[in-house]
Amino acid sequence: MDLRMRQKSDLNVWPAFTDISIAMLLVFLFFLLIQFVSNTKLFQKILMEKKQQTIETAFKKEFSEEKYKYTIKVDGNLQRFTFSDDILFDRGKKKLKSEGEEILIKVGNFFKKHKTDEELGQLYQKIQIEGHTDNDPYMTYNPSYPGRLVESTKYTNWELSSDRAIAVLRLFEKIDIDPRTLTATGYSKYRPAPDTGDNSDIEGANNTVAKKAKNRRIEIVLVYSETEENQ
Repeated sequence: MDLRMRQKSDLNVWPAFTDISIAMLLVFLFFLLIQFVSNTKLFQKILMEKKQQTIETAFKKEFSEEKYKYTIKVDGNLQRFTFSDDILFDRGKKKLKSEGEEILIKVGNFFKKHKTDEELGQLYQKIQIEGHTDNDPYMTYNPSYPGRLVESTKYTNWELSSDRAIAVLRLFEKIDIDPRTLTATGYSKYRPAPDTGDNSDIEGANNTVAKKAKNRRIEIVLVYSETEENQ
C-alpha cells in the first residue's frame, strides 16, 4: 500500500506543468514585446516620412524649382535641400550675393514657419548647413606677378566651403532661427553630389563641367531625429 502511494506521488505532474506554462507565457510575452517595439519603430518611421512630405509639399508650393535652382532628397532621418552655388555666391567668393541673401532669407523664414504643425507637432529638430566645392584648387593672385593666378596654399577649398556654410548660418541666425538648432560644416571637394560619383573617386566625380557645377553647392539639411532611420 505504501509503495502504491509513493508511486502516485512520484507521478505528480502539476509542478512540471506549471513550469512549462510559465515558460510558454514568458516566450509569448517576449514575442509580444518584440512586436510592440517593431510596431513602434514602424509608426515612428511613417510619422517621420509624413513630416518630410509635409515640408516638401509646402516648400515646392512656395519656391519654384526652376527659379531657385534647388533639389530635395530624403536621406533616412535627413532631408536635404540643395542649392547651386552660382545662385548664392560669386565664383570663388565666400560672401553671399544680394540675390543669394534674399533667397536664403525667404528659405530661412519658411523653415521657421514650418518648424511645427498643428496635426503632426514638431516637424524637424535641427538644421545642418553644408558647404561643398568641386576639385578645382582655390586660386589667388600672385603678388610677385600682378594679374597672374596661382593656387593658394593659405586659403583652400576647405576654408571656402566652411566660410560659405557659416555665411548661411549667420544669415539664419540674423533672422532669429534658434542658433542652438544650427550647425555649419565645410566638406571641400570630398563629398561629391551623389549623381556625379562617390567619395572614393574625387577626380571621376569632377571630370566634366556639368559634374563640377553640381558639386559646387550648399545643402541645408533638416534633421528629423537623432538616430538614422534607413529607408
